[in-house]
Amino acid sequence: MSDIYVTETDNAQLAANSHAVRIAVDRQRRRETIQSAVTALLGFGVLIAILALIALIPTTKNIPQIVTYQAATPEEEPPVRMKELTNNAQPKPPGASSSMAKVIASQSQSPVAVPIPVTANPDSLFGMEEDFGPGFGTGEGDGDGGGGATFFGSRRKGRNVVFIVDFSGSMESDAEGGGGTRIQALKKELVRSINSLPASMNVSVVFFSTTGWTIDTEGPNHYTKGFRGNGKVPEVNWYPASERLKGVVIEAIQKMPAKGGTNWYPPLKMAFSMSPQPNIVYLLSDGEPTDADYVLEKMEEFNPEGVPIDTIAFELPGTPAGQLLMIAEETGGKFSMIYKGKRLVGGSAEDMTSSDYD
Repeated sequence: MSDIYVTETDNAQLAANSHAVRIAVDRQRRRETIQSAVTALLGFGVLIAILALIALIPTTKNIPQIVTYQAATPEEEPPVRMKELTNNAQPKPPGASSSMAKVIASQSQSPVAVPIPVTANPDSLFGMEEDFGPGFGTGEGDGDGGGGATFFGSRRKGRNVVFIVDFSGSMESDAEGGGGTRIQALKKELVRSINSLPASMNVSVVFFSTTGWTIDTEGPNHYTKGFRGNGKVPEVNWYPASERLKGVVIEAIQKMPAKGGTNWYPPLKMAFSMSPQPNIVYLLSDGEPTDADYVLEKMEEFNPEGVPIDTIAFELPGTPAGQLLMIAEETGGKFSMIYKGKRLVGGSAEDMTSSDYD
């Protein structure tokens, strides 16, 4: 094996090579460090850009609101209380106001006169019916789908009509301006009004004198068994305005006698205790009541809905007529007066309410 000799020249060369290697390694490391820093900076910049974009993008959505509407449920009209009738009740023929009725002309004078209306309008709704004599209305009713009624020239629209009528002893007095009595004239107009009602309506009649009573009150002296204004209010029935039931009501009216004094509160309390409540109310009287002030005091109590009351003073000028006027005004009703066979309204009727006529 031969020996290897290393000269000084070789050592110098090795040292130079080692130094060159170290320089190259340091240079490579610096390059890699710079590349790493640049890469890190680029990544950081990209991250910042992404975050900035995220921040600019809205994070909330405009979710459309769904609005619903539910109509209020209409109140159902309470069931109508009706009197049960026996099946053997005989139907009455249609009234003389029916469009199918034959007109029977007569030259003889009727023993009962219905007052002739006074009106400034010759084309108004008052008419002449040959079978009734001079009368009020045409007998055709008044409806817009809900029905209507006419009584002594006072017209109202509605479905449930109640007639509160004076059957006191003074109604047996002779009627002014014609033959017959006041009660006969009243019954004739009641019959005409009820016969003219459309079948879609309900009708009831509350009679009064000293007390209030209905066609269901037992006779013969109905007024002695009626409601006196205190205690439990008796039930008042509605009658559908069919031809048969109108005949039943009319027959009871024709047979009803007129007796007793005059009180308004009992019949009004009865009428406004009905279910459902009436929306057409007529109050007719020919006498001076003992409870007029009490009626006016209790009006809001028994008529909280403010149903209009149309009042008719029947041959009754003076203070009592003024009290009927006050009832009409307080409830938004209409006031009229039948005086000496003529119907007065407006200022002509109000002039007759002066105490000068007492």
